[in-house]
Amino acid sequence: MNILVAVEELRAGGAQTFALRFAQALHDAGHRVWLYTMYWQYSEDSMLRRLAPDVKFVHYQPGNQQLDMLLQRTEGWLERKGLASPVRTARLRKHLTRFLREAQIDVVSSNTFRCDELMAQALEPLPHVPLVVTMHGDYEQFLAFYRAGKEHVLPNYLPRLTRTLRRVNGIAYLSEQNLEVLKPSVLPGANTQHLLTQRIYNGLSAAFSPQAGQRNRTALGIPPDAFVFGMVARGVAGKGWQPLTEAYRRLRAESTRPLRLLLVGEGPAIDALRAQYAAEADILFTGFTDNPVDYVANFDVGVLASSLRESLPNSIAEYLFCGKPTISTDIGEVRNMLCTEEGEQAGLLIDFPNQGLTDTEQLYQAMRRYLTEPALLAKHQALAPHAFAQFRMERCVAAYTALYQSCTHQLASGPAARDAANSSHQP
Repeated sequence: MNILVAVEELRAGGAQTFALRFAQALHDAGHRVWLYTMYWQYSEDSMLRRLAPDVKFVHYQPGNQQLDMLLQRTEGWLERKGLASPVRTARLRKHLTRFLREAQIDVVSSNTFRCDELMAQALEPLPHVPLVVTMHGDYEQFLAFYRAGKEHVLPNYLPRLTRTLRRVNGIAYLSEQNLEVLKPSVLPGANTQHLLTQRIYNGLSAAFSPQAGQRNRTALGIPPDAFVFGMVARGVAGKGWQPLTEAYRRLRAESTRPLRLLLVGEGPAIDALRAQYAAEADILFTGFTDNPVDYVANFDVGVLASSLRESLPNSIAEYLFCGKPTISTDIGEVRNMLCTEEGEQAGLLIDFPNQGLTDTEQLYQAMRRYLTEPALLAKHQALAPHAFAQFRMERCVAAYTALYQSCTHQLASGPAARDAANSSHQP
């Protein structure tokens, strides 16, 4: 098949990383694949080269980049007012529709709501091409913001959601919470009854990079006998950097064994911690990396202290890939992510906070258990590779390919095929 994988932008994030890895895996499976992004200036070239080296990259290239940046700022201002920005959107739509025709794309596989919306518009003249979207958590997050009237709110989210889903053919979701926007209380069933829905976990085709030797314990100055806690995430406060650091410092104060805290990522919350704890050499900051598993290999335990509405956190799969037990808040699919086929868990769960950041006391207690209970640590280390089996990329590609084919068949065969397909794909 000729497949266009689309994502809003290529700044570091779970949806973006998955789109790149998935596009490469589709290529490796024998498909012709292109990767599209809406914003040319947010293209992380190192991520592209490493995660999707064989995939062709497509984006709108403005003749005047300064003018396009002005249009983007105008677009953002208008969006916050609930208004459309027809100029840049029309240019993107025209460029994209022309590409879809020239490349003879058979299916569009889109990630993140704003990109899904653009794909739906660009595909209006091409009703035979199915649009499959992956819900990474932004749909229900936009809905929560819309209902609460808080930051990042899209004042006209529901009309935009309705128009987009009318053109979508299939939905791959990561967690049951992703489907909140499909409830009749949000959208009338007439707008969603045609959709094929299937839960598909993001695949992870991770590998250690040639730079891994420069990122090991020796290179980082970590003693061989040190117990290392670590976290990989975006550098925003809601990921739990501050409570994790506080729990670690409390544990360090009572431990006779050398400890280290390895923080992998970049952003304002990490910058604040780096300044606050600059004098504490056992708290290590790596900055951004395009291959987190190089650093995760140094962990004894991986942590995700998030208070955000996560669906399928990529860092959990990376911890399991490296055989690391996990401490995480109980959000989204994390409980199932840590579970083996035999029903055993390769980690410890703590409560997801009803408000504010993750509870430091619960983090401390979970970290203390791994530090002081070697049998528990060893057991969960042994279980981690078995829990990772559900994230093997070949499983993911096979499931998506089947969903693409079902959507194509539905479009070719009309309403009768749609009803039959729905009965087999609904959760």
